Amino acid sequence: MKNVAILGASGFVGQEIIKICLNHPHVKIVALSANKSAGETVQIHDSVGIQTPLKYKSYEDINFSSIDYVFNCLPNENLHKRSDLLKSDVSIIDLSVDFRLDDKNDYENWYGFKHGNFEVNNEFQYGLTEFNRNKIKKCKHIANPGCYATSILIPLIELIKQNAIKTDDIVIDSKSGYSGAGKTKGKKELIKEVNENIRTYGIGDHKHIAEINQELSKIKNIQTEVFFAANILPVERGILSNIYIDTNEVSQNDIYDILQKRFNDEHFIQLLPMNEIPSSREVVGTNNLVIGLKKGYKENKLCIVSVLDNLVKGAAGQAVQNFNLMNDYDERLGLEWEKK
Repeated sequence: MKNVAILGASGFVGQEIIKICLNHPHVKIVALSANKSAGETVQIHDSVGIQTPLKYKSYEDINFSSIDYVFNCLPNENLHKRSDLLKSDVSIIDLSVDFRLDDKNDYENWYGFKHGNFEVNNEFQYGLTEFNRNKIKKCKHIANPGCYATSILIPLIELIKQNAIKTDDIVIDSKSGYSGAGKTKGKKELIKEVNENIRTYGIGDHKHIAEINQELSKIKNIQTEVFFAANILPVERGILSNIYIDTNEVSQNDIYDILQKRFNDEHFIQLLPMNEIPSSREVVGTNNLVIGLKKGYKENKLCIVSVLDNLVKGAAGQAVQNFNLMNDYDERLGLEWEKK
């Protein structure tokens, strides 16, 4: 049994981590931080249905000496300041951006802050589970990928590795539910903003572009830069990414075969039959990522459609997948439940 603390536990992702941990046979939640809700009681049910009341605490009131793993769900720019935690024996699975980027300058260029503990950056493994398993098993800390980045990198990496697509003109248009905005605003206020409204943001300068470019550039050691924009939809959760690619003189069938071969044995990745397109409803509440492939009238131009739940596969679910790998557990533990 691993003792776990969840930082930022009252937010959308923190609540999802709690739910998954309650479904996990080898996790005991021993601390929940939520500064604004500190002192409030949360009713926790363990794996045998016993109700255990836990109180949200401030970060300063948590005794980390009894903690094995921390899931960090605090907003960006918090974890890198926590020298006490970073230099302890605790393993951290970080769901913020603070340790995703390899270049120290990128934190200032893309996120506007100077990194305070970059010397421990190399202790964090980028946690794109299906592509970094062996490295994840051996590392101390995980930098969990962003939700948009997960939806984009998983369909693209193998295609670039196989030299099946051009890398100089990848265009991505993604849509997300409002929970992707976090809890910087109240839920009622977020709902009011998105009601009967679709809003585009981050056109060509969205912060997730930094890690997308970084990870795609590593594949063949060639600088790769995508054009990306995001949209907020009037739904609570789910991401749908349209990824427009130019092929390297290969057919739609060839592209499909590459994806099918790569993901055929992946439990959480599904490739739909040719020309079928997924919708976000298929994945909400699950740790699944579903891919569709469609060709229009233009030769050598294809659209990959990728969907996931931004709170699960895009955040909490992938974090627990990585936790399972780090502990040599079945990757699916805690992540299979009946969809409601």
